Amino acid sequence: MPKRINSITGIKHGKNNINHLVYTVVKWHFKKNSKMRHFKYIFIVLILTSCSISNNEKKSELKNMDILFQTGCESRVDYSISILTENGQLIAKKIRPNYYYGTKTDSIWTVIIDSNRLKIIKEFIQKAKELNGDCPIRSTSVDDYKILIHNDTTYKIHGHCDWDSLDYFSLERLLFSEHFNDLEKKRISLKDSINKLLIGQWIVDGLHKGLKQNDSITLWRTDDLKRDAIIWSFGDSLKFRSLENKIFDLKLSNSYDLLVKNGSVDIEISSGALIDKKGNMTIENYGAYFSILEMESKKIILKYWWR
Repeated sequence: MPKRINSITGIKHGKNNINHLVYTVVKWHFKKNSKMRHFKYIFIVLILTSCSISNNEKKSELKNMDILFQTGCESRVDYSISILTENGQLIAKKIRPNYYYGTKTDSIWTVIIDSNRLKIIKEFIQKAKELNGDCPIRSTSVDDYKILIHNDTTYKIHGHCDWDSLDYFSLERLLFSEHFNDLEKKRISLKDSINKLLIGQWIVDGLHKGLKQNDSITLWRTDDLKRDAIIWSFGDSLKFRSLENKIFDLKLSNSYDLLVKNGSVDIEISSGALIDKKGNMTIENYGAYFSILEMESKKIILKYWWR
């Protein structure tokens, strides 16, 4: 059936055209009542339909794609985002890597692409199109992009390019901002719960002068401050104290921090320093850094990294 143009509305309509609905509504209103007040209803229908068509057309312009990013030096990390249609909705999926709060992860993140996200993605693709090729290398850590659009267009960018504040990490943060905010809240909550469990006095087993990276030590909760044992005290406001320092000197270290990282929870004991009357500082020890392997109410196993 050929498409016709209504002389009143100027809208094309046909058997399979969504505007046919608009035409029918307009025609019904004119037949039912020709008073001017009905024009406002017709106008609203036209606007809503026009917006719906416009939004659908804009989203249909964005094809399915995979955005692959790899960065690093000796150890390289893979990142990827997929843009695709599921159940009639255009969505973005964060595929790699998994982001952790401690050792737990929410795995893949998914968001519906609204008008703001659509604009950001289009700007990123336009920038990738402009940068397609090699850029200068400014350090040993190299960035590599591979953007596959609908299986027929590929952009490859190698090196340290000027992305004008819209590189992969910016794109990821803008698309999945709610997920990153939720992740940060979970990390803060985990840090608070671990810190509450850590507060108290602990006998340290396995600590010696020849401690090497990846060696483990065990902390046992105690209320008996034995003089012949190495005892560490973790207190409120991240206060730290070592009660025996002949084997592993931390006597001037007075604080610690909990670091909830991507896949681990670490304890960093501060360095210890002396300050003379003139204000000169002398470092007496360089603190220590551990990862928590196991944690119970009365027992903690730590992996040693450095001091």
